Amino acid sequence: MRHPKRYNWIGWLLVIVLIVSYQPLSDSIDTQRLVLGVKRPMALTKIVEFDPTAITGVIAGAILGGFREMAASMLWLKLDTMWHSGKVHWFEGLHVMRTVTLLDPHWLEPWRVTGWHLAYNLYVETDDPDHRALLLEKGISALKEGISWNPDRYELYFELGWTYYDKLDDFEEATKWFRYCLQFEHPEYIERLIAHAYERLPDIPKALDWYDYCLKRRPSDRTAKGATLTIRERYLPAWQLMEAGRYDEAIAEVNKYLTVEPKNRIALHLKAHIYEQAGNLAKALDMWKLAAETAALDDLARRKVADISAQLGRPVPHTPTYILQQRAPQQMAPTFRR
Repeated sequence: MRHPKRYNWIGWLLVIVLIVSYQPLSDSIDTQRLVLGVKRPMALTKIVEFDPTAITGVIAGAILGGFREMAASMLWLKLDTMWHSGKVHWFEGLHVMRTVTLLDPHWLEPWRVTGWHLAYNLYVETDDPDHRALLLEKGISALKEGISWNPDRYELYFELGWTYYDKLDDFEEATKWFRYCLQFEHPEYIERLIAHAYERLPDIPKALDWYDYCLKRRPSDRTAKGATLTIRERYLPAWQLMEAGRYDEAIAEVNKYLTVEPKNRIALHLKAHIYEQAGNLAKALDMWKLAAETAALDDLARRKVADISAQLGRPVPHTPTYILQQRAPQQMAPTFRR
């Protein structure tokens, strides 16, 4: 005689065993996360972007059958098909992306695409600075969470560094994440990006240090060689005068090059920086405003305008990256020594 209740009880027990047996992190990943100081992944029940309706019966069966990676691949393929057919809205697609990162957190591509989708695609869907700042913050958080699951690969460190570099013009933060890539096998252009970031900040000595580092590793690096010559000719004399406290002479030195190329971004940043070091915030503000007006995508200049305006008690422009800078929680980035 069959006992339906007994079979139901056994079935539920099997489901519970399957769920419990797939704990997301190993002890080694926990240790890496603590050492690196990277944010812990959130529990499944706390992830508001998770959308259970994105999971079809076939995918749910794959999950319960212990094939989470297969379910993630099926869902990603479904998203790709819907995307190219125009049947999914960009915000709806985010739910599916999030679900895939939950199913297979060690698959790098969904983390990369999710961070890019938030910071780039969805960012341009709104003109509201607060909403844009929120999307940037979510994109950064997604990449940091991806790193916490995959701390021994360079790819997501690079994506996070590139987001800071390209989308926020936060060159100091970008260098932290780029430098950590160097711990692992990585493309050679990452060292040059570190030098580029310091050049744009500007921090001329550090830019030269990193270009020299590139040349020591690859003497045939023409980009690094050309950049080194340019920096020493155009910007280093003004920087050295600034460090000596000869601010008027430093400004005059920068002006020699700005006369030839008045829209040069690095020279404008350098001139504004010299005024800051001289304690002349009013003129520094004027220069950062000029840099912001000269280049539509110069978010560093816009943040500087907002920051110095606040220091001077003047109206503060409402810009996404400045909002993000003011409200984003501090989080430890890994350090690197060479």
